[in-house]
Amino acid sequence: MNGSSSRWLAWTAVGAAAAAGATTAYHRSLPPAHTLDPALNLDSRILDTTHGRVHLYHRPGMGTPIVFLHSFNAVASPMEMRPLVEHYAEATDRPLWALDWLGFGRSERTRRRYTPQTYHDVLYAVLSDTVGPADLVACSLGSEFAASVALQAASLVRRCVFIAPTGLSAKRGPSPFGRLAVKTAATVGGFTLPYFWLTRPSSLRRYLAAQVFQDAEAVPEALVYYGAQTARIYGAPYAPRHFVDGSLFQRNIDTEVYARLYRPTLILTPETPAPTVQRFDRLSALKQANPRYITHTAVPGGLLPHWERPESTLHAIDHFLDDANAPDD
Repeated sequence: MNGSSSRWLAWTAVGAAAAAGATTAYHRSLPPAHTLDPALNLDSRILDTTHGRVHLYHRPGMGTPIVFLHSFNAVASPMEMRPLVEHYAEATDRPLWALDWLGFGRSERTRRRYTPQTYHDVLYAVLSDTVGPADLVACSLGSEFAASVALQAASLVRRCVFIAPTGLSAKRGPSPFGRLAVKTAATVGGFTLPYFWLTRPSSLRRYLAAQVFQDAEAVPEALVYYGAQTARIYGAPYAPRHFVDGSLFQRNIDTEVYARLYRPTLILTPETPAPTVQRFDRLSALKQANPRYITHTAVPGGLLPHWERPESTLHAIDHFLDDANAPDD
């Protein structure tokens, strides 16, 4: 290696170290999770679980509660579920709950190992200690944890609605090499800098338009700007890193959990195939494996159809939750 190459590598190393140091200092200056503006116009509740303190939104009422469970991504929060929550707050008197998953929103965001068991335990604690038996309305990866609790603690779950659930694609998460790369970067502080860069409003808007919504014009500014806000909280990169490296996905969730559910379950997927970040290749096999309890409805829009094309989505969920003839055992 010649002298100019050595100097270039040295300056590159110095620059990388300086960027990492500045990013760490910036991260440490960020406010705590409880200062984040509310995503929903509901009361706040705090629940201490064995894994950490979680935040819940709550509207009291009569009848079977509905629990709304947001997805997992870099800036996930109950803001994703706001059109659904607002609809049922107006249309019903039922108790409403929405969970900030641990590591997201106004819940505790400590640097720790986040696993599928972590989120299974958190949801189980929410239902068993606070809410009681409920209908679960979950989005994307949140559906996997809702399904695992519905299977293992069926007395706490009446019905499930899964909006664009993960686990039905032939491919899941990054490759083993990609997963190792993310974990390695995280150990040396290399995940935080790109995290903050990719959670700017402009980056989030492009991602939602390209990978989540079918109509780029339908991307709501409220979702973009709340996402950017929730990323500017101390601890914001910790849980998303485990999502990005693929360690939150459950192996064989379609055959070992979805196919074994014995609570009525509605699955909503996009009506028209589009280049979204998720696919549903295994849905047909799942319906054949569990025809008694799995109902499928295709709705217009992408992976957040309740934002993009709310009428069809709300109609499908209303009909399913109000169906008195659906089996409950």
